[in-house]
Amino acid sequence: MVARVIAIASGKGGVGKTTIALNLGFAMASLKKNVLVVDTDVSLPNLDLYTGLEKPLITLLDVLNGSANIQSAIYSIQMGLNILPCGSSIEALRGADIDKLGEIISELKNSEFDFIILDVPAGLSKFSLLPMTYSDEVILIVNPDAASISDAQKVRTISGLTDMKITGIIVNKYKKNTYEDIGIKLGLPVIGVVPVDDAVVKSRDSKKPIILLKPKSAPAKALLQIARKVCGIPEKKSILERLLG
Repeated sequence: MVARVIAIASGKGGVGKTTIALNLGFAMASLKKNVLVVDTDVSLPNLDLYTGLEKPLITLLDVLNGSANIQSAIYSIQMGLNILPCGSSIEALRGADIDKLGEIISELKNSEFDFIILDVPAGLSKFSLLPMTYSDEVILIVNPDAASISDAQKVRTISGLTDMKITGIIVNKYKKNTYEDIGIKLGLPVIGVVPVDDAVVKSRDSKKPIILLKPKSAPAKALLQIARKVCGIPEKKSILERLLG
């Protein structure tokens, strides 16, 4: 089995990238997919904090510095989702070789997973670009504001100079703006739209998947819809839709 590697990236920080990456992983796991979410932010990692897995003993940094193997740094959490936290040890960071990330992703790609989601650092530094170039596709997280759209456009421009394949955008923290315009401005399809909702904050604070904590909320429904689209699973039809054919 060869896993599909999807980088979740953004030009601007604070757009909700990690929240989307993690909850998209949960949504895909709920569809019976074997999913691994990898925190590739070696400078400011926080995926483990979002899951309640605080201070994991072995992390990606340990693998990058050669002191541990990949499997020992993978943790199974709620709903059967797997995560590979980055870790925040300064000592481990000093000896970490970020250029080994490609080898690690290649090894993971040929393991038991169906999908590997890379939570990529915001921006256009080497630490952001490397995970994107090692992925099969990139999904940009964009907020409906000028700064976020402008920064996403910069990532879009850089992608044209590399082998990066940006397949679309997810508009997060959507209110009443016309989200189709964002896709047109960036020249990318809109894969999904996640509206602003207190359920997202409650999910993050409680360290629980939004699709479990607030399954009927608009963000939970949106994330499941996006997960189905990414996994290639048709949308469930209502009874009326099935009767009408």
